[in-house]
Amino acid sequence: MSDFLTIVRAVYSGLSQRKVAATHGVSRNTVSLYLRKARDQGWLTLKDLDALDAAAVTQNLPQIAAPSRDATFKMPDFDYVHSELAKAHVTLKLLWEEYVEQCRQCNERFYMETQFRRHYHLHAKIHKATIRLEHKPALSLEVDWGGTRIAFFDAGSAKMSQASLFVAVLPCSGIIYVEPFRDEKLPSWIAGHVHAFQYLGGVPKALVPDNLKSGVKRPDFYEPDLNKSYQEMAAYYGTVVLPARVRKPRDKASAENAVLIASRKIIAALRNVQIPSFPDLQQHVRAALEQVNSAPLTGKSESRWTSFLAEEKEFLLPLPESPYELAQWGKAKVQLNCHIAYQRKFYSVPFEYLGEEVDVRATQATVEIFYQNRRIASHIRLWGKSGYATVAEHMPPGKLFFADWNRDRFLRWAEKTGAATRRVVEAILDRAVVEQQAYRSCLGVLSLREKFGPLRLERACGVIVSRTSSPTYQQLKNILEKKMDIPRTETPEEGAKKARVRGFQRGAEYFGGGDHA
Repeated sequence: MSDFLTIVRAVYSGLSQRKVAATHGVSRNTVSLYLRKARDQGWLTLKDLDALDAAAVTQNLPQIAAPSRDATFKMPDFDYVHSELAKAHVTLKLLWEEYVEQCRQCNERFYMETQFRRHYHLHAKIHKATIRLEHKPALSLEVDWGGTRIAFFDAGSAKMSQASLFVAVLPCSGIIYVEPFRDEKLPSWIAGHVHAFQYLGGVPKALVPDNLKSGVKRPDFYEPDLNKSYQEMAAYYGTVVLPARVRKPRDKASAENAVLIASRKIIAALRNVQIPSFPDLQQHVRAALEQVNSAPLTGKSESRWTSFLAEEKEFLLPLPESPYELAQWGKAKVQLNCHIAYQRKFYSVPFEYLGEEVDVRATQATVEIFYQNRRIASHIRLWGKSGYATVAEHMPPGKLFFADWNRDRFLRWAEKTGAATRRVVEAILDRAVVEQQAYRSCLGVLSLREKFGPLRLERACGVIVSRTSSPTYQQLKNILEKKMDIPRTETPEEGAKKARVRGFQRGAEYFGGGDHA
């Protein structure tokens, strides 16, 4: 209202409309409109303007507002435009072209692209929580580790430790997920993703990580070599991994901004807080995260949470019935006893794969064995003292067994060395639930003969048989390495050492012996 009186008074004072428009930052058309409205009201001189009261001006305010929209132009359906922008590959330019084609078919006036965009921005700012121009809802989740660590007291080590912050953000609504972890290793990286999906209640269509080693083994924009566990986790949730380019922070600008927000709103906010344990740190971070996501966005009444619920949550992929369980991958070779070794435990494999290299997938509950991407065996994972998991069907028939290794052959070989060696081998074979489980230990005993000789092996077997009824290869090896099978005899050096005079001794002369005797 004050701009109206000021502009009209300036023109009535003798300034040109062009100069008044430039001075007040408005167009000449606006100045002309204000003058026309003033004349229509009978305000023709400066005296008329001075005589005005606030009530009269306020009463006529709607009439002297900015010029109204030209009704001859067809206004687009911006609710429809906003919903269509949520779809993949749809742009404002495409929607404007469709709008123009509809107007032409109906012989209606249409807005040019600039005005079309301007009216959409105004509509979205007033009626919608987000403007869908750069980011599609639920299209991608950008993830990264926060650069700054946060300190806490680790009761396990009884000293101060530092935790890393896992940060994830949906660029469309800006919703952020933050969680502290003790380290930045693969299990923490996978757990951060799983917990982020649970927090959001759904899964995005793509994951955009940095090229950290936990997720990407070899960075390449066209064909990145992903960590197998990370790729498996993404496939389990039905999403894909699209790593950002190396040294291209704009590829994940939202994640960089989310890390900055987490540093300022969470790490900085907790800088003077004494955190006595890691669970206490997790609680503090969760509380700070809720404040960040619930706070109104700058210039808006909506928060990240309300924007996410209104504009993005419905576009997320559904969560599976159970969360992903981290699996670690490794390689192993099928041994002569039809087993593979994984973390000092042994799991049987069908005998057809003897000598082949296989892939091992291990979770907390199971161990699966793959050959050329096909699963050939599955076992419950062994913990504790149990060392073998054997399926009887995996063992070969006696007549087909590779190289004719069997109980009788091992016993014949042991008997050539001596009776004690036979007793040790026989005890090892008898203790096995499935005979083939013991072949590895028997072969170990055979190798000791090559290394230490048959005489020492027989003596060592005699020693171990006298000590236990359940001898093992490792016990036998320890006896040989520590030379416990060799009889102890006093060497000349040891005798001289014992006879060596120690300390101060008086001798016979002191007591009057010798010549005085």
